[in-house]
Amino acid sequence: MALSKKWTDWAVKLHTKTAQSGAAVHVDDIQSVDLSPELMTRVSRGDGNYYNSHGALVNGKCNFQFTTGDLKALLDECGVTGMLIDSDTNPGVVLYFQKMTQGATRDALNAGTHISTTFGDGLLYPVSLTMPDREDAILTTRGDAISSDGSTAPYAFSETASLTAATYPATAVRHCLGKVVLNATTISGLKSVDVQFGINVALDKGDSDVWDTHVCIASIEPVITFSGLHVDDTATLTEAGAYYTAEQIVFYAKKRDEGGTLVADGTAEHIKFTLGKSRVDLVSIGQDPKRLNARITPWATLGGSAVAPIAINTASAIT
Repeated sequence: MALSKKWTDWAVKLHTKTAQSGAAVHVDDIQSVDLSPELMTRVSRGDGNYYNSHGALVNGKCNFQFTTGDLKALLDECGVTGMLIDSDTNPGVVLYFQKMTQGATRDALNAGTHISTTFGDGLLYPVSLTMPDREDAILTTRGDAISSDGSTAPYAFSETASLTAATYPATAVRHCLGKVVLNATTISGLKSVDVQFGINVALDKGDSDVWDTHVCIASIEPVITFSGLHVDDTATLTEAGAYYTAEQIVFYAKKRDEGGTLVADGTAEHIKFTLGKSRVDLVSIGQDPKRLNARITPWATLGGSAVAPIAINTASAIT
């Protein structure tokens, strides 16, 4: 016996929010895909036996996670609060693993030698966005799958899949660290912005079901951190931090210009994040040269003039 087959990543297929008839979008620029069924087998014994004499599958909690640089495509679908995966109205989410060809590159798209995993029901939501200085922005996304009846696995493998995409996947759109504005003050010398979307998901089941059958969002508690080399921004944050009213804090993921540098600020192709009421707290000043680290904690304004903790515009100019 010898190793003779290997697989790698491919674009992730999602249904579209606007077309429930089976149309799909493909999230390209996939950097990693991980699938975790989280199966738990319980074994037991009695009568003083030292060997276990019974075993059964008692729990499965299937989830998957992928990272991508295709921020716009993904955020257009799931936003900052996630999207329902529903087999009754759309084809769900499909992960692909493309086969690497022995002695060559990759098998043909229609070779039937690739692997797919289809998820019919569940919730897909963003986990984190990292934007380091001089690097590409990367979005991490998670899906929690549920079963339609508690006994049927919420995902299905195919070992004879062909790869599908609207176009051959390519790294065609990339974003990077843009500016952070606290009211009218732009934070200069930025080294990083990181977003934890803070979506806390509740999964549940009953009736001795193996698989979860209900999923919902229990809470959303986003946190944004940024760091910069202009430590004199303490004049803006103050010793006790600072409070900002809704929509006073914005930050951007700036689009790269393929073959050039960056898309012009005035072109509506960048991604804008607008925060609700927020506190900005100084976390630390350290390292050498000195770096200021700060945390932004936004919250919602409820009622007639509701404002979410985070709102996005994926086709924005930078102002």
